Amino acid sequence: MVAIERIQDALGFASIELAETLAREGRILNYKAGDYVMEPGQPMKYVPIVLEGSLRVARKDDAEDRELYLYTLEPGSACSNTFGSLYGQSPSLEVLAEEDSMVLCVPIRVVQELLHTNREWMNFVLRSYQKRFDEALNALDDVAFRQLDERLVHFLVDKARRNDQNEVHMSHFEIAQALNSSREVVSRLLKRLESEGRVRLGRNRIEILD
Repeated sequence: MVAIERIQDALGFASIELAETLAREGRILNYKAGDYVMEPGQPMKYVPIVLEGSLRVARKDDAEDRELYLYTLEPGSACSNTFGSLYGQSPSLEVLAEEDSMVLCVPIRVVQELLHTNREWMNFVLRSYQKRFDEALNALDDVAFRQLDERLVHFLVDKARRNDQNEVHMSHFEIAQALNSSREVVSRLLKRLESEGRVRLGRNRIEILD
C-alpha cells in the first residue's frame, strides 16, 4: 500500500488502478549518490521513474573524455531515452544518481502493454518525451550560445564604458557583424539578457542595467 501511495503521489496519476499495476509489476530500487542507474549502450529491460531524489542525465564522449550535461530527472520524471528500448535500441546516455534516490523500474513488457491499454500512461510517456526533448534543446543552446553570450556581454559593457554611458547605440546586425555571428543569434541572446533583467532593448539602442 505504501508503494502504491508513493507512486501515485510522485507521478500524479488519477487512476489508482494504474498505480497498483506499476507497484505490482515494477521494482523499487534505491541508489546512493554517485551510483550509475544506466550506462551508455547498456541493454535496458526496464524504464526508470524517479520517486525520490534526482538523477543526472548526460551524453559522454569517451574518446575525448568529455560529457555534455542534458537534464536532471526529479520525482515524477522518467528518462524518455529508455523508451527506445521498446524497439530494441540501447540508450546512448548515462544516468547517475545526484543524491540518494528511489527509482521505480517498470519492465519494458509492462510499458508496452500499458501504452495500448491505458490513456493516462500514454499521456505520461508523451509528456516525458516532450519535456526531455525541450530540456535537451536548452542544453544544446547553452553549448552553442553560452560562449557567444559572454562575448556579447563583454562587448556591450566595453562599448558603453568607452562611450562613458550605460547605453550602446547599434543595431543587432551591426553587433552581429562585430562578433562574427548572425543577427538572429544576437537578437535571441539579447532577448535572453532582457528577460534576465540585465539589459533593456530599444530601437537601435541597448541600455545596460547591471
